[in-house]
Amino acid sequence: MGSSFTNQLFNLLFSPLGLLGIVLGWVIFNKAKRSRRLAWFLFSLFCYTASLGKYEDQWITAPPLVVPLEQLRDMGRPLTIVLLCLLLILGIESADQGRRTFIPKPIKYLIVVQFAFFYKILLFGEINFALLGLITFVALVLMLKLGPSRWLQNEQNFHLGVWSIAMAGVIFGFAGVYQGVFNLQAMTFLHGRFTGTTGNPLHATALLAATIPSLMFLIEMRQKWDWVKVFWIANLFILLYFLFLTGSRTGLIMAVPTILLFYRQRLGTLLRLGFFVGIVLAFMLYLQGPDVVMSNTVASRYSSTQNTREGVWSSMSSKFIKYPVFGAPLEGGRLGFGESTWLATGSTTGLIGFIPLVMMGIECVKMMFKLHQLSSKNSSYIPHCSTVIGGLTSLLSGSFTEAILLGNLTFPVISLIMYLSLGKYLLLQDERQSRSYFMENNATFRFFRNS
Repeated sequence: MGSSFTNQLFNLLFSPLGLLGIVLGWVIFNKAKRSRRLAWFLFSLFCYTASLGKYEDQWITAPPLVVPLEQLRDMGRPLTIVLLCLLLILGIESADQGRRTFIPKPIKYLIVVQFAFFYKILLFGEINFALLGLITFVALVLMLKLGPSRWLQNEQNFHLGVWSIAMAGVIFGFAGVYQGVFNLQAMTFLHGRFTGTTGNPLHATALLAATIPSLMFLIEMRQKWDWVKVFWIANLFILLYFLFLTGSRTGLIMAVPTILLFYRQRLGTLLRLGFFVGIVLAFMLYLQGPDVVMSNTVASRYSSTQNTREGVWSSMSSKFIKYPVFGAPLEGGRLGFGESTWLATGSTTGLIGFIPLVMMGIECVKMMFKLHQLSSKNSSYIPHCSTVIGGLTSLLSGSFTEAILLGNLTFPVISLIMYLSLGKYLLLQDERQSRSYFMENNATFRFFRNS
């Protein structure tokens, strides 16, 4: 694996596209030292490249995409590592300019889960793969701690943090539209289901659903109608349309609760959004023609009652019960994950990994509850808290039917850590304001008492 990655990296660096990317990357990197928006945009690029992938099996070969999407997809992992290093350097250089950061509790438990995976592979699998994965994950957490988490110092940077997640979705949506102008079939070759520039429809689903709350935040924060608000609304509809084309019921499980919770305190807005989304989707499907509407691999999947995961879930449950402490013996040099974050963790690492994963989930729910209380107490925080609640809801909902939270350098894991960092910032801000309010009242009380 190491030599393959090294070859990919060198092929990227010395290709025409790679050389152009080096020049542009260096310019953006240097300007990002002085421009926080560019620094956040660099993070958006990192989020997007982390989602890049190419579907491969022994029966189906993914058709090529148009230039430069095909080249980007082929070099997704090296590009992600390069951007990770640039962001890490940027975070280290700006470490003395920001505030002290605190790692949210759920991330600490996620680190324990990842270490359980790496330790098992280190003992029974491919040592090089385990070490590379460990180094990559540690670098990711360190980068997010020194960079984005530290940048969250005020309202403007909270807005930019949400904007960075949304921009990853915008780039993904633009790539889909750009490819669709030439040949959308290259992104729907897998039984008519949309994959975008990811490796399969489920990866596309996770990215699309996780970026929806961020786009809704940006829409809600634009009080007046202008081209910026129209831009965000257009991108939201594009992503919802692509989410529908994935044919993933997991997408519904992720998106519907997210939207409901985001607008939980504004029923009228929710109804209007549902009405407009329905009209736009119906119009887009009409333009696609009856073949898409009646497709057995897309629209009819949503009405199907077949449990396609029953066999996988049963197998993982049996392994968890049979090997409750350390998980099932490793088959091959790496761990294989089935279609559930929770059952996959239990079956591969037993209680050693499952318990911290459950603790992570509990802490996420606790944060969501605290944010709901904060939004109820202070209405100005409603869009902010709803965004984090929606993002966490989306990722946690999808984790029950897909192993989306078990990668070490994937968009769902990165966005989960980012949403948790945004939530931690809001709670810390509330604590500071409450402490300041208490100190002011206490000082006033002492003044009148002494008088």
